[in-house]
Amino acid sequence: MLEHFKGDEELVSKIQDYGLQAEKGQLVLTKFLNPHERKVVHDVLGGQLDIYEDGGFDGAENKRVIICANYYVISQEDFKIKVFELDYNDHFGKLTHRDVLGALMHLGIDRSVVGDICENPLAISICEENSAYIQMNLNKIKRSSVHLRENKGRLSVQIDYTTKRYYLSSLRLDKVVASFFKLSRSKAQEAIIHGDVKVNYKVNMDIAHLLDDGDMISLRHYGRVKLSDTNNLTRNENHIVDALYYK
Repeated sequence: MLEHFKGDEELVSKIQDYGLQAEKGQLVLTKFLNPHERKVVHDVLGGQLDIYEDGGFDGAENKRVIICANYYVISQEDFKIKVFELDYNDHFGKLTHRDVLGALMHLGIDRSVVGDICENPLAISICEENSAYIQMNLNKIKRSSVHLRENKGRLSVQIDYTTKRYYLSSLRLDKVVASFFKLSRSKAQEAIIHGDVKVNYKVNMDIAHLLDDGDMISLRHYGRVKLSDTNNLTRNENHIVDALYYK
């Protein structure tokens, strides 16, 4: 099976182990998984076991996954997710997704125990088993004091981005990364080869990979951008594409 999941061998092995546990009657609850990781779960275990997902927010990108036999009846509480709104005085400026994530990483929090970070209102979803530590220790972000207040309702993730249009001679990964992140072609290639670039949440080290409409490209320390292909060409046969920069 692993030959069909090149680059995901470790993830597949872990999922297979989850499957064995579930087949023995256990209810397996993962930490937060991104869309690519959840797709692999379905590819490996789909049809064999029941698979459920929830991220704490409506429209969540990152979700916890439950893997179990079909005799289990699953409720939202089984996902063990806490959602907190962050109350703070914006005298020192508005806090962003990046600010909150940076503060959590500074506390030594593993990214997989944090789901989505919503900016309007500013809120985070967290694995319940880690929530007490985070609530106790996340009390300052940048120069602002913050207080985490549990929200027991259901918030929706609002995606905020800015759009910029580009005229590209090619949709090769190195060309797009260089253009979208304002790098030289050689710097873009170096970042790709070093594993700093992901396409649709998966590391892609192929500088000649051709991107498609809707692909999500992320570059470590720079952010992420979604490529929107207008399916139009200039007279010089350059591709007209829009870059949706996530804030």
